[in-house]
Amino acid sequence: MPERRLLQGTLALTAAGLYSRLAGSVFRILLVRIIGEAGIGLVQMALPLFGLAINLATLGLPAALATVVADRAARGDWPGAEQARRMVTRLVLAATLVIAAVTWLGAGLLAERVLTDTRTHLSLTIMPPAIVAASLAMVLRGYFQGLQDLTPSAIAQVVEQTVRIGTVLPLALLLLPHGLAAAAGGAMAGIACGELAGLAVLALRHRRLEASPRPWRRLRTTKNRDTAPPALARGLLGLAVPVMLAGLAGSLTATLDVMLIPRRLEAAGFSWEEATAQYGRLTGMAVPLLFLPMVVVYPLMTSLTPAISTAAALGNRRLLQSRIRLGVRVTLAVALAAGLLFLLAPRRLAALLYGSPDIAPLVTWLALAAPLTYLQHLEDAVMTGLGLTAQSLRNYVIGIAVRLGFIYVLTGSLGITGALLGIIAGQGVMALLHARDIRRATGRYPLP
Repeated sequence: MPERRLLQGTLALTAAGLYSRLAGSVFRILLVRIIGEAGIGLVQMALPLFGLAINLATLGLPAALATVVADRAARGDWPGAEQARRMVTRLVLAATLVIAAVTWLGAGLLAERVLTDTRTHLSLTIMPPAIVAASLAMVLRGYFQGLQDLTPSAIAQVVEQTVRIGTVLPLALLLLPHGLAAAAGGAMAGIACGELAGLAVLALRHRRLEASPRPWRRLRTTKNRDTAPPALARGLLGLAVPVMLAGLAGSLTATLDVMLIPRRLEAAGFSWEEATAQYGRLTGMAVPLLFLPMVVVYPLMTSLTPAISTAAALGNRRLLQSRIRLGVRVTLAVALAAGLLFLLAPRRLAALLYGSPDIAPLVTWLALAAPLTYLQHLEDAVMTGLGLTAQSLRNYVIGIAVRLGFIYVLTGSLGITGALLGIIAGQGVMALLHARDIRRATGRYPLP
């Protein structure tokens, strides 16, 4: 794929991401003002389990599918690309139904024993439809990503966010008189509506693709020994298992954060209500602000993974280096701009976005978090494209261990700022380890 096409695909997703991020920021501001910091804390407590459920349901297969489809498309093996999609869809659907059933049946136990707050029971009960829709949508996103057709994902992202905003806010407002638990449950119902809308868009786009002219018609008639189910399954699982384990580790880490950070804050002298509110400030306000500029980096990651897979399949090291260098250059430029903004105007940003200047100290530390976090995410995409998923998993586990250790030690002495510093430390370790592995695989780490 020419560099121009890579940039065009990135810009398409950037436009959609910009809308989603800006609309999402307005949505989050309004939601904070409707249900308050404690209400946001309840919503944020349920979301890590949502992420964990999706990672268990998808088995890491969407990322593997994108890599396999990109490789098959580069070789002109269109039947193999479609066969991979069908296989992944069947596997994910079966796993998703099981995970959704377990979540629904065990909602009470999860709320009481895992999240240690029974007010999250309703949110967990409503979660299963969102799990099914999000998991199946991820399969189609991975398929289109492998084909380097990013338009369906961009459209689905806009529709998903629009429907989510249009349902979460009214439901939260309507249910708030019944308590924060009911309002948080309404927010989860709105999330499910958005996921279902996004899935519908992707499914319709795939249906149109199946009915389109060649090369897609060959999918029904062409056969290839290399697409034999056992070999295809081994290839997919070889890439997917490390991705799945890394995703599980990330979701488990978020769940451990829910369990660890409020308790460490309580040990530091905060009441449970104060600890919940502090946790909401970190995960519902400061961290989303950190990821707001990723509206530029995420689309680049999405387009870069199949582009790198294609260059690697063709054995073109010069093209490979060029594409990685482009990604690093854009990512560091975004990180520099965001870091300066976090450093120079933390109180103004906090007051403008959330009406809560008290989180300004957290925003200031985001200046350090930005370059490490953005670069680590880009390097994740590069390593997936290179097929280095096992190495990525190893680095992730090391980074998580560092993160949790720092959170445990620093939160007790520095409060919620210590928790943020622990997150930053984990991101920095992962970024450095990823850079080392990319250099080993490509001969050098492409600097801007």
